[in-house]
Order: sequence, then structure tokens, then C-alpha cells
Amino acid sequence: MLPWLLLVASAAPLRAPRVVARGAGFVDLEVVLTSSLALIVREADVHAQDGLVERAVSVAAGAAASDEDPYGVVLWPAAQATARALMEHTAAGEGAAALLGAGDRFLELGAGTGLCSLAAASAGATAYATDYRTEPLRLIEQVIPVNSARLARRLDIRTGILDICGPAALPPADVIAAADVLYFRTTGVALAGRCVEALRAGTRLVVVGDCGRPGRGAFLEELAARGIRREAVRFRDVPGWSAGTARNDLIAPDDSLAGPREAVVGLLTLTQADLPPQRE
Repeated sequence: MLPWLLLVASAAPLRAPRVVARGAGFVDLEVVLTSSLALIVREADVHAQDGLVERAVSVAAGAAASDEDPYGVVLWPAAQATARALMEHTAAGEGAAALLGAGDRFLELGAGTGLCSLAAASAGATAYATDYRTEPLRLIEQVIPVNSARLARRLDIRTGILDICGPAALPPADVIAAADVLYFRTTGVALAGRCVEALRAGTRLVVVGDCGRPGRGAFLEELAARGIRREAVRFRDVPGWSAGTARNDLIAPDDSLAGPREAVVGLLTLTQADLPPQRE
């Protein structure tokens, strides 16, 4: 059996997120990652989602459709599964090599509600949660002190604007994660390039989670085209959960009546060993 499958089999089953608080424009969810770690993520409530969707569908003629994006303000199943995978690579993980820990630099691309950054910071890393929209970053900033109080120590997380498809170089990072960002072919191609860029620059672990978004095929094709080891260019299915909270219909089906649903998440991990040999 593959080591990754052994790791998944040995880990305790994921539990569904649960609502723990509501406020003006937001919902707080408790997300359990390990038997000893549960974190709080904040997502926009359905009324705030409605406003973002209205802005997205009324984008002026000639503006790029991706300039308005309401998807980053809610929790998706890939975030929980990706954050769980990161925790398996800490010193407290069950079977994986300890590649993430105190003092490490962690970078989250397309952070959304920032669960992966919260998880990395809980392991002692310095986390940088990035997105190309400001709305998700504000939600992350609001929930950092909530989790710091919960864990009785300050979580070292900063936020910033970074477009995966943009020209800016990635900041240095020991570990990188991207959960549920493969919405378009262009994003898939760009993320593959970012993975190779990071590994060439010294990043030792990249974890990508995806729920079968349209850009997955392009992502895998681009990794293969860039010479990534063939065995590494595939997603492995692991369990996840939907949030079970109210959704604008244009974002996702409304789970608020039925509650959280089990989901299948694809996980892909890359290390420097997966890079092709550099030409002299």
C-alpha cells in the first residue's frame, strides 16, 4: 500500500464542521482537524454572500468576469482536507515526515477563509494567507484573535493580496498550500507554474486540495509538461465535509436544512524529489 494511503487509513475520521456563533454578516464554524485541534473559521453569512453575488453578476461590460469573486468567503470541503493533510506533516502527525513546524514559513494561495493558514500557525509556523480579493482576507483577520484566545497563544498570521495568475514572484516559503482554487483552466496552468517555481526556490512541501473544479485537468497537464515526476501528478481521494450552512444559490447548493454532507476531496502533494533534473 502507498505510504499516503497508510497515512489516511491511520488518521481518525474527519468530523463535520459545526456552527458555533453568528453575528452581523458572518457565521463562525468549528472545524476539527485532529483529536487535539479544532479551529474557528469565519465565513460570510447568506446576506453578505447575496451582496457579493449581486456585484459579480452586475460587472460592467468589458470587465473581466473574475474581477468579482464571491466564492472565497465561504468554507469549502477542500480546505478542511488540505488543512488536515498539513497537520499530518507536523511533528504531531500520524505517520508522515515532519515537514511543517515551529519557525517554518507557510504560504497559502487563494486562502479564502484561511483554514490552512490557521492550521499551520497552530503548529508554530509563520503563516502568510494570500488571496486576490480583500473580502476573504478581512474574514481571516477577524478570526485570528478568536483562535489565538482559544489556543491560549498568539497565532503568527499575516494577510496580503497575491494573484496566482499575476506576475509577482512568490514570497519565500518552506511549505505552501492551495485549497479549492482550480476554478478555471488559466488558474490551473498558473498554479502548476507556481508549484514548480516554489519547489525550485527551496519550498520543501506543496499541498493542493481540489473538489473536481474545471481547472484540475489543466493543472495536471501543466505539471506533467513541466517535467514533474509522473507518479506525483495525480490526486488521491480523501474524505471531506461541506459546511452545512446557508449559501446563495449561485455559490453552491444551500445545505442549511440538510446539514453538512460528506464530500470527496482530491489531494496532491509535491516535494523537491518530484522536480525534474535541472539541465547543466
